[in-house]
Amino acid sequence: MPNRRGIVATLAVALFSALALSAALAPGAKALPGSGRVLLVGDSLQELTSPYLQHFLPGVPLTVNAVGGSNSFQIFDLFQESYEPSDSVIVFDAGTNDDPEYPEILAENLKKVAATVGERCLVVPTIHGFTVNGVDNAGKNRVVAEFAASRPGTQTPDWAGFVHAHPELMQSDNLHPIEAGSEARAELIAAGISRCLAGEPNAPVARGANEGAIPPGMEGQNGEAEGELSPSHEAYEAAAEASSAGPEPGSQPVAEPVHFALVDRVAKARAKKRDEQRSAARRNVAAAAVAAMHAVFP
Repeated sequence: MPNRRGIVATLAVALFSALALSAALAPGAKALPGSGRVLLVGDSLQELTSPYLQHFLPGVPLTVNAVGGSNSFQIFDLFQESYEPSDSVIVFDAGTNDDPEYPEILAENLKKVAATVGERCLVVPTIHGFTVNGVDNAGKNRVVAEFAASRPGTQTPDWAGFVHAHPELMQSDNLHPIEAGSEARAELIAAGISRCLAGEPNAPVARGANEGAIPPGMEGQNGEAEGELSPSHEAYEAAAEASSAGPEPGSQPVAEPVHFALVDRVAKARAKKRDEQRSAARRNVAAAAVAAMHAVFP
């Protein structure tokens, strides 16, 4: 007959095995690829958003590489120079500066990011951008929706819907948020990141929130001046789940000025690329000199 110590040991092993099996069978139990780090790439909207993110994601390691005015091709370049296999979640905050007449540009770059990151979770905010020649952001937001539908787990924080509901949180150009709007945008994106880390499904978004600001030097088809909003061609329909109201203008603390220097690993990657280019140039010069000498002294 087994003694007490043997019984306790047997029970402990059985309990551990049961817990391990339960964890393996639990929905969403699949381990995240990478180390849990989050990479965020984007344009000026990401620059304005980033100072607030750590507040909503305490303890989550974040790497930000954002350059104002970047289109989705340029943001894909930022992604390429920043991405590492240790990244578990990638925020591809792009499309605002793309011409809305060519939504396939965003589709192409999203496809390239997905091919690179494999099963890693992507966060792709909906887009509030320019209206150009009467073309609003419906095409770009359709690309975002179709991409998310084709790739389960992709999160689409509804920035376009938020702007529609809270125009008072936008600057006079109707493209960039004020400080309170930037913090609200950070909360939206942080929620998407958290859902990625938890393996939760995407949250529903509003439809028809495709108004666009008139670009500088242009006029809308209905006579809107630059910076004014051009209405969407699609009827607005709120998201299936009610979202919480945004903060009142001026009620949130102003972010301290932040210098968006590239992180060390990105700077090192750029320096390495420059060194390689210089070495190649020196080799080419040396080869040309040898060829010239052979031509003179065969």
